[in-house]
Amino acid sequence: MRIPKFVDRRVAIHESLPIGILLAMAGGFLDVYTYLFHGEVFASMQSGNVILLGVSLARGHFHQIVRYLVPIVIFMVGIIVTDWLKHKYPKGHFVTWQNVAVAFELVGIFVVGGVAPIASDLVINSALSFFAAIQYAAYRRLAGLPYATTMTTGNLRSISDYLYAYFFTKDPTASFKIKYTATIVAGFFVGAIFSTLLATVMKGRSIWCVSLLLLVVLIISLRNQEQ
Repeated sequence: MRIPKFVDRRVAIHESLPIGILLAMAGGFLDVYTYLFHGEVFASMQSGNVILLGVSLARGHFHQIVRYLVPIVIFMVGIIVTDWLKHKYPKGHFVTWQNVAVAFELVGIFVVGGVAPIASDLVINSALSFFAAIQYAAYRRLAGLPYATTMTTGNLRSISDYLYAYFFTKDPTASFKIKYTATIVAGFFVGAIFSTLLATVMKGRSIWCVSLLLLVVLIISLRNQEQ
């Protein structure tokens, strides 16, 4: 895809469209995986877990509180860990903190796939919530635009804003913004589809496909780090 002239061609590789698409696919894959295999809990969409937690409390299903509460708390811990990585490996450091974050997520999810057949749903969901939080916090901008790779609500809101800007205020940058953000939403959607299809073949091991996607992200990032 040609980058319009009003976009800086020196965009950091971590904000590039290929990286965003791969991460969005991983995000869609993660939530479908935990929903299908581990008790209908979301790995990254914690708003869904908060809703399900409220439903459980309202219905008196107190035994299900831990099922949703622990992943929510662990997600928050993942955000804190990512903030620590950001300060541990500041800009200008040879090892970028985003690469460390994605490598950590890659290895962690691979381990989760290995123990999935014997570990409890709570352990799996909590671990994947932790790694989803790292991805969410580490990749927040796409060519300078705010976006998310582990959920779509904010991206859909952004597309709506950009559509308004395109049709009513004639913003010359709106077309580029719509295309980029819509592509991320499509990537998330495709990841959800692949997760569902591969679940019938690979079962719990299908989560390893996320590690593969993240490996590609890491390779691209390392090869283009100077950008």
